[in-house]
Amino acid sequence: MKKPFVIFSKRLERGTILWLCVCVVVIFAPRMEAYFVDPNLSYTWRHKMDQKVQRAFQNPSSATLGRIYKKLWKRCNPEALTAADWQRLGLSPKQAASLLRYKDKYGLHSLSQMQQIRVLPSELLNQISDSLYFEPTQNAKTRVVDQEEKALQEKRQEARGQFDKLDINSATEVMLVALPGIGAYTAAKIIAYRERLGGFLALDQLQEIQGIKPEILQKVLPYLVLEQGVKRMSINEVSYETLKQHPYLTWNQANSIIKMRKQKGLFKEIKELKESVLIDDDTYKKLLPYVSL
Repeated sequence: MKKPFVIFSKRLERGTILWLCVCVVVIFAPRMEAYFVDPNLSYTWRHKMDQKVQRAFQNPSSATLGRIYKKLWKRCNPEALTAADWQRLGLSPKQAASLLRYKDKYGLHSLSQMQQIRVLPSELLNQISDSLYFEPTQNAKTRVVDQEEKALQEKRQEARGQFDKLDINSATEVMLVALPGIGAYTAAKIIAYRERLGGFLALDQLQEIQGIKPEILQKVLPYLVLEQGVKRMSINEVSYETLKQHPYLTWNQANSIIKMRKQKGLFKEIKELKESVLIDDDTYKKLLPYVSL
């Protein structure tokens, strides 16, 4: 006789029947209860509202009556407030975005101007007005800058009256700032370049300083002279760190000079620098006034 494909034990059969009975009860018990028992459900609900919210519902034309506005947490300039800050004060995201677009286009310069902004409720503005302060307008800023510039020009004129001509190789930063068109930053750049160079041989070398415009040089050249000489570097003693900082040498050229000096022991003539493949005629001519044995 052929054996069945699946064999169920008595225990498995009883367990399966019991499990099916439980499923039937779980599925059909709620349906039977709903059929025989009246649920008596109530679909009415109540919502408790404060007086302010009730007024908003009674007068739907005013969309902002039900919104609660907060005071500013610190004294600040309204132009510094972000969209998140305005929403924290009580504006909706749409109102905050519109207010920022207005600020980017026109700025927020006064309380009277902010009162004309439609998306900014008067209730909120009244609450935060005591905590707002406004920067001076552009015209006021311009007047302050003009006054400062005028005072600076007077100081420069007074300083220039103390000298006829200024030696560019010995002038201090204070002296250079007294020249027309020269500020503290430009004066510092001139002195830093002069130290790296060893001094100026000609006033035209000022054009080599990056960032100084030709029109500025035209203003200052009548006040400059060359009296003090340049400082020379001894090629037999100078260090690699000093050489590589010179404006007329690259790091590779400075390294080449140091290697040649080690091979030779000492340079006997300055023209031996031309033996380096990296030092061409133009570099040698510009470097020659600044080196010695």
